[in-house]
Amino acid sequence: MNVVFDRGVYLPGLDLWLDALRKQDFAVISHAHSDHTARHARPVLTPNTQLLLSEYLRKSQSVTLEYGEPLDASDYSITLHPAGHCLGSAQALVTQRSDGARLLYTGDIRVQPSPINEPLETVSCDTLVIESTYGRPDYVFPPQADAVANAVRVLTAWLEQGALPVALGWRLGKAQEILHHLLSAGFRVACEDGIYDVARKYEDGGVTFPGPYRIFDGTAADDEVLLFPPGRKSREYISQHRPPGRPVRYLEVTGWAAGSGRRPWGSGRPGDASLPYSDHADFNDLIAYVQAVHPRRIFTVFGFPDLAERLRRMGYAAVHLGKNATAADREYQMPLL
Repeated sequence: MNVVFDRGVYLPGLDLWLDALRKQDFAVISHAHSDHTARHARPVLTPNTQLLLSEYLRKSQSVTLEYGEPLDASDYSITLHPAGHCLGSAQALVTQRSDGARLLYTGDIRVQPSPINEPLETVSCDTLVIESTYGRPDYVFPPQADAVANAVRVLTAWLEQGALPVALGWRLGKAQEILHHLLSAGFRVACEDGIYDVARKYEDGGVTFPGPYRIFDGTAADDEVLLFPPGRKSREYISQHRPPGRPVRYLEVTGWAAGSGRRPWGSGRPGDASLPYSDHADFNDLIAYVQAVHPRRIFTVFGFPDLAERLRRMGYAAVHLGKNATAADREYQMPLL
């Protein structure tokens, strides 16, 4: 199967789009994050991804598939498999009818276990199209238990000092994981309203949080932690409602804290403390997943080209697709299946 990367992954031989960012008549949506979605006429997605995108896709005729449930077309079949990234996230396995060739598109994956997401399923394939968001060797995260323990220690210290602690995590997925960990550690939590609304949808999707939480209404108790998305608007709003004489301290929860490079646009300025914790696979996890899947050829997308370079050195037929592909990627001759 040929693979084209153009604001999404396209399989021209099957006329099939995966995570297209332009509206299509028919396309697979791997998960509910906005950088992987468009208002397709007939999107293919899991029930929980549909739950999270119900308002966004209200005019679409969604095709929902349970994990492992096949969708048959004339030239191929599709099955969706857990990706571990956020609620409802899925890898798409496309099997070509003419020769039985199997292509797996991972979308964003999470190899480490999550307290609120369906665990990643290892899916064997011939061709692997894998996201390389943290596809550079310096993006290696500490053990999750250590990261969470450090967050608890920092937030507790700030509360004891009389500060107002604010944990920063993206509104869908990351924030709900943080919420679960904070509640498990015994903190009282007040959320930004968007984070709260998504958490309620997680509950509709079968997730149980280990304690009550509320919407931040402009007031915070002395023993309460705030949970907000990163960015200028959050900081301005919190600053406007800061209790007099009480300093605000920000804990930035992001995988970008693990690397030495520039952080992406929109991540906001660093916090008073940064926690290298992510709902993505880190570099070592990406390598481990490739080894577990054992494909015959690999395309990396949506991230750094370093992953493809490392895989080539390991003996894999691998190239990076996208504007940031290197000369070595463009010159590499991909063996045919």
